[in-house]
Formats: sequence, C-alpha cells, structure tokens
Amino acid sequence: MNIITKKPTISSIFTLFWGFFFFFILLPLEKSLAQNATTDPSEVRALNSIFQQWDTQATPLWNISGGPCSGSAIDETDFESNDNNPAIKCDCSYDNNRTCHITKLRVQALSKRGVIPEEITALKYLAVFKIDENYFTGPLPAYIGNLSGLMILSVSHNAFYGSLPKELGNLKDLLMLYLDSSGVGGEIPSTFANLRDVVVLWASDSPFSGKIPEFIGNWTRLTSLRFQGNSIEGPIPSSFSQLTLLESLRISDIYNGSSSLDFVRNLKNLTELVLRNALISGTIPSDIGNIELLATLDLSFNNLTGEIPSLLFNMNNLTYL
Repeated sequence: MNIITKKPTISSIFTLFWGFFFFFILLPLEKSLAQNATTDPSEVRALNSIFQQWDTQATPLWNISGGPCSGSAIDETDFESNDNNPAIKCDCSYDNNRTCHITKLRVQALSKRGVIPEEITALKYLAVFKIDENYFTGPLPAYIGNLSGLMILSVSHNAFYGSLPKELGNLKDLLMLYLDSSGVGGEIPSTFANLRDVVVLWASDSPFSGKIPEFIGNWTRLTSLRFQGNSIEGPIPSSFSQLTLLESLRISDIYNGSSSLDFVRNLKNLTELVLRNALISGTIPSDIGNIELLATLDLSFNNLTGEIPSLLFNMNNLTYL
C-alpha cells in the first residue's frame, strides 16, 4: 500500500518553530525575568496598608519571595480562582523587565469590612478592582476617579452609601461597572457621558434616582444594562435604539414617564429583554419576532394594548415569555 505524505511547507515549518520557541524559550524567559523584577515600593506600601486596614492577608499562592509580585501574581494562575483570593496580578515588563506594577486586585466574598482607603490611588496601573460581596461601607470615594487605567470596577453587594462621585467620569477606559446592591445611589452624574467604551453596567437594587440618562444611548459598545429595583424615572430614552450590540437589557420598576417599545426594533442581538413594571405603553411591535436570538422576554405589569404578535410564538430560541 502506498502512503501519500505531504511535503512540509515553509509556513508549516515556521509555525512549528515559532510554537517551540514560544513555549520552550520565550515563556520561560519571560517568567525568569518577572521573577527577577521587583515590585514598585510605593505600591508595596500601599497594598500592605490596604490589607492591614481590611484585616486581609495574601494567600500562599503569591507574595512568596518577599515581594507581592511573585507566584500566582505573575504566572498563569487564574485571577478568579477560588483558591486565589485575595488576588493580585502584576505586569513586570517595566524598566526593561526590572519593575513590576500591580494591575489587578480582587478581594471578593471574604466578609471584609472597612472603607476604600486613599492608598488605593498609589496603585496607578490598576486595571481591575473587584471588592464585591463584602461589607465595605462609607461613600464611594471620589479619588477612585484618579485610577485612570481602570477597566473593570466591581463594588456590588456591599454597604456603601451616598451618591456616585462625578469623578468616576474620568475613567475613560472603563469597560465594566458593577454597582448592583452596592448601597450607592442618587442620580447618574452627567460626567458619565464620557464613558463611551462601557460594555457592562449593572446598577440594580441600589437607590439610584432621577431620569435614565439620554447619553447612555451613546454607549454603543454596551452589551448588558440593568436598572431594576431603583427609584429611576422614565421614560426609557429613544436613544437606546442605537445600542445595537446590546444582548441583555433589564429595566424594571420605573415610575413617572411612559415609554414605547419602538426602540427595541434595532436591537437584533438581544437574548434577554426584561421591561417589567416599566410603564411601557402602546403595542408590541409586530416585527419583534425578528429579534431571532431572543430567549427571555418579560413585559409584565405594563400598560400594553393590542394583540400579541403571532411571530412571538414561532421564535426558536424563546424559552421564557
């Protein structure tokens, strides 16, 4: 029997060589360089002070060589791992691989108490800050707005109070903002119009008030938005029709200001649409069945009129109506 084999091409040889180089030379080299780098002393002092105030200690997975940027802080360990909590991640490529900066900090669901101290501003390279599911209190401090590189901020399920500081509008790189059940309330500051790259905003079960800002319709990268259990006023801005990447929209318990469903016509990527007790009036658009990915639709406790479009009963993905 003749066995036909393909002659190796230049590109396949290059791919094989690059794979070998990356996994057996480059990665170990990067790891070695990171292990020889030192953490910025000002960040070490700040982290130690923050953890002392929060009665928190590093896990054995990191801070294993006398500096916080070691072990799981610089290797492939999952930042979200249950065993890696509290957790940090570092970037040790600064100053020709001699300096590490802390880029991620997580203290999650550890029943910690206290406030967010001003020392947090010393972590100038912080991109991810997650302290949800604790008992942190006090106002959400304005100086968080100085963390100019922040991309993910999660303070949900805590005991904060007071209003959202307008300074958070300085976080122009922010992608995800989790404020649900945080205790923070008041009106959404007008400075939030600057947050044009936000992908996720969850703000349910917190005492937010005032009208839903029109400028949210300019957050065209938004994929998930939640306002439920607040004191938010309607109507739902017509500018929401511009949120064509939106996959999940939950707005409930609105008062003072009715809305129509016309804005949903363009939202073809929706998988979840919950507008419960939201003073929705008028008819259900006949072409709502064209939102083919829709799996959950809740329009209960509204002021709708007319018939239910027949297309709704022929949607393959719809499992909750």
